[in-house]
Amino acid sequence: MRFRWDWLAPVMHAPYVPTLGPVGPVGPGALSVELFNDVLDVAGTGRFLSYDKDRRWSDRKDEQVIVEEISHLPEMTVIPTLSTRGDGLVKIHYYGKGRPDLTELHEYGAKLCALYGAGRHRIIWCEQTSEGASGRLMLKTFSDRDVDAQDVVMQLSDCPYADTFPAFTQEIGPEGFMFLYQRMQAGSDDGPVLVTVEDNRIVGAVGPLGILHDRDGVRVQPPQYFAVHPTYRGRGHGRALWRASMAWGQTNGATYKVLQAATGSPAESLYLSEGLQTLGFVHTA
Repeated sequence: MRFRWDWLAPVMHAPYVPTLGPVGPVGPGALSVELFNDVLDVAGTGRFLSYDKDRRWSDRKDEQVIVEEISHLPEMTVIPTLSTRGDGLVKIHYYGKGRPDLTELHEYGAKLCALYGAGRHRIIWCEQTSEGASGRLMLKTFSDRDVDAQDVVMQLSDCPYADTFPAFTQEIGPEGFMFLYQRMQAGSDDGPVLVTVEDNRIVGAVGPLGILHDRDGVRVQPPQYFAVHPTYRGRGHGRALWRASMAWGQTNGATYKVLQAATGSPAESLYLSEGLQTLGFVHTA
């Protein structure tokens, strides 16, 4: 099957594509039917699309569209995906003119879990309202004005307190930088990590920094892990790290950056204060 844009476009409330997540909304790298058809083309192959940000972490794509379970209609499209990592996860991506029927989709999700051996399922849809949303999709467009030197920020590789980085990763939680540190220990070089220091220890970090190309070949700065130790928040570490990472992206030729921030999080407040454009909201159930 192939997707029809005249069916998808009226129900696309934000630039979010199954297995890819947030994508460029307008102009270069724009949301289009080609993106949806591309994820169909690699379904079941384990291959990454050349512009998939997750290819930084693995040589094989885990999450795949379940092509035979797609429902594609003029008024509504439902696209299930399957990840086999852990106990398995089915995601049901809903695109429609109104809110989804959660009861019906949860029943469908349970059916797919039983059919494909997944332990849990999740429903994902996008709206232009923040009420009840789990994440805000945001756009940063780079310009010459973005370069802003941050003397308090340094690369982890140059930091005299680099030996405190493992403790930092442990204290901020099991995901993100702990995963990145494990990759470092295994010899992976995923790109520079920027850090800030207070009390002779690392208290904030952003990275790994890098540049990818979108479907049209435009240079994009992919999302990074970004965290400040809870004890040291409200002291300017997050803003300094963010501006330094944006300066790095501008210097290295990035045209734009699309990211997702948890609603109500310190990161969301920072991005809004830094003038990022809101593209829509992601809802989950």
